[in-house]
Amino acid sequence: MRQIFLALALIAAPVAAFTGFQLYANNAPAKAANLGDLSSFKAIVADVQSLASKGDLSAAAKRITDYETAWDQAETAIRPLNPNDWKNIDAASDAALKALRQSAPSADKVNRTLAALMAVLNHPTQSAQ
Repeated sequence: MRQIFLALALIAAPVAAFTGFQLYANNAPAKAANLGDLSSFKAIVADVQSLASKGDLSAAAKRITDYETAWDQAETAIRPLNPNDWKNIDAASDAALKALRQSAPSADKVNRTLAALMAVLNHPTQSAQ
């Protein structure tokens, strides 16, 4: 009889431990995946900000096209890593593109949207406001 209880205990203990871990792991908050190295995007946006702050909105609009091209080309690699963070950056990107490509862009609005884009590139979990 003692052998049966010992066998049950030796089986039940690992099963209980494994089940407890699985329950914990499934309920633990998942860490957001990193989007990888965004430094090339930040460098382009910094260039655009520099041009815009000097009042050269035409050159800034041309330079942001380099950002847009690079961002679009990287979408298939970056987006699956964290769709929510990617969406935050993409929305801020669209706002900056729109501000620069207006027929008569407002320097103030351009600078605000570029600052918001850089902020989201630095902290993708936060959406642009």
